[in-house]
Amino acid sequence: MCIKGCAVLFSVIVVGVLGQTVEQPELSWTKQTTKRAYIKCKVTGLSDGNYVHWYQQKDGEALKRILYVQKDGSSPVRSAGAEDFTVELQNYDYVLRVKDLKLSHSGVYYCACWVSGNHSNTNVSHPLQ
Repeated sequence: MCIKGCAVLFSVIVVGVLGQTVEQPELSWTKQTTKRAYIKCKVTGLSDGNYVHWYQQKDGEALKRILYVQKDGSSPVRSAGAEDFTVELQNYDYVLRVKDLKLSHSGVYYCACWVSGNHSNTNVSHPLQ
């Protein structure tokens, strides 16, 4: 039960092609506002020069890219308004971190990899109900 307010976060399992795999093992969280959230995305098969992207989708809205990082987790490029988000690389897990949850962080989070300038052909699911 959340008395102060809760942010509901979902992630979706996505499987890539062309030798890359993208996997999000944890599907949903409900966290109190002001707490931290960590969303893992395991990516394997990347080559140098490839990037891992994180997207957010709020109910009734289009996907919005939050940020992307190089294969080694370095050089994050954040979209405007995504200052609350960071990524940390732990082995093959690209962990999206939200330091101080707000209600505005509620949504579905997707990770994806781009390979040699082309995005991998992936299927994504709809938000969990």
